[in-house]
Amino acid sequence: MKLVDKRVFIAASPLRVYEFLTDAALLVEWMALTADLDPVPGGVLTWSHANGDSVVGTFVELVPARRIVFTFGWDRDDVRIPPSSTTVEIDLSPRDGGTELHLLHRGLPGPMADAHGGGWENYLGRLAAVAEGRDPGPDPLAHERVPAALELGIG
Repeated sequence: MKLVDKRVFIAASPLRVYEFLTDAALLVEWMALTADLDPVPGGVLTWSHANGDSVVGTFVELVPARRIVFTFGWDRDDVRIPPSSTTVEIDLSPRDGGTELHLLHRGLPGPMADAHGGGWENYLGRLAAVAEGRDPGPDPLAHERVPAALELGIG
């Protein structure tokens, strides 16, 4: 297993960033085509990308403007990351009039961690843009499918 570890500075308040991570209407502005979020411990978390791939998980911990923890997995068997099988931790810290976002995604096999690291890099940049009031532009990953495990040499 390998860890995805990403940090990004966002020129917006921690509360504003938190809202973009926990409100389905805001999440679709930067991450997905559709989303269903119930931001309470045990609440559902699903979103679907334009390519048809869907994330399925549940919220584990929510501290407004500070921390979000949720389980994460894909609805496609060939990806071999079943729904709710990995964990994403997001910490929000006030810094220089904005927010430092620190994301850890745990439980991914090495090659999958690398693939997801690139995805998180893309989407955290898009999150920063919308939270700062900028247009994130077209999503370069909108039509990229999540790689199947066999494509990455995971047997």
